Amino acid sequence: MTKIESRQDKQKFLGKCLVKAGLLTPDQLKTALSEQVSSGRKLQEILTMRGWVEQQTIDFFMENLVFTNLLIPKEKQLSQNRDNRQDNNFLEQTKSRYVDSVNSGLTLQKVLLCLSPKNTLRLLLLLIIFLCTISFAGQFSLYFLPDYPLRDLLIYLFNVDQERNFPSLYSAIALLFCSILLFLITSAKKIAGEAHISHWRALTIIFVCLSIDELMSFHELLIAPTQKLFNTSGFLYFAWVIPGAIFVLMFLLAFLKFITALPKKIKRLFLIAGTIYISGTIGIEMLGGYQANLYGQDNIIYAVITTIEEFLEMLGIVIFIYALMSYISTHIKGISLNIIINHNQKIVNN
Repeated sequence: MTKIESRQDKQKFLGKCLVKAGLLTPDQLKTALSEQVSSGRKLQEILTMRGWVEQQTIDFFMENLVFTNLLIPKEKQLSQNRDNRQDNNFLEQTKSRYVDSVNSGLTLQKVLLCLSPKNTLRLLLLLIIFLCTISFAGQFSLYFLPDYPLRDLLIYLFNVDQERNFPSLYSAIALLFCSILLFLITSAKKIAGEAHISHWRALTIIFVCLSIDELMSFHELLIAPTQKLFNTSGFLYFAWVIPGAIFVLMFLLAFLKFITALPKKIKRLFLIAGTIYISGTIGIEMLGGYQANLYGQDNIIYAVITTIEEFLEMLGIVIFIYALMSYISTHIKGISLNIIINHNQKIVNN
């Protein structure tokens, strides 16, 4: 028996064991085996991709099942009935060990983090409304209310137009969370051998860069040289919007086919999220630049404009997160976040 045949028999035996353990149906095993023949992928990859069996369950069975009977020549194997009895006995022992280990919490502990797209959407909406409300209240108190203890510190910590404070930290984390979701989708697409992997990977990198920029404000370094180069003022007072608009145009041209290939609901959510985000990032930013150019930045009108700008940016990202989570839940099977602690070793499976 060759190594390839031995590996195939092991995978079939694993499938039968999962069926006997009640973790997989016969129809699911039949479908997986057929897909294995057509795709050439491993059985365990197919089972996890389809979300039928979790990876840690497969790992446990692979570590504890004995496959020595598969290496014995067929003419020297025991009768089929005896094999079945031995398999059943061993399977019951293995299943019992698996259940006991999970229940005891001594050898196997599993922590599941389950995220609902709708619940996440509600939570993030409440959070951005809170941040923008507190920010504007601070600006209002600065211009219209008497001084109070720690006023300047509180205004700085919650001002959405400032960097390295709570709103900017939230925005950076939200953008980083987008990149994590995009990375999960990219990995699943790569395993499945589907199209547009490069587009998903590029989006992952873009959102990592946006997250870093949110904390460090690298885009503002473009203002002075661009102002000097084009002698901008008025709506283009914050001159970084010129290279920003060029980047958006190039992005749309590069991702047009990718966007049109998305499922209808996800495509609509992507477009809504992108429109809202760009409206705030570039559109309202230009309006704020006009106000700053004429009257400076120390006035309540400018504070209102920047609050609206940041709210639209945050709202666009929230909708994008909802779109990605909805896409994962409806179109990507087998993605879960688990933490397994086994023999004092921690393994994270995505």
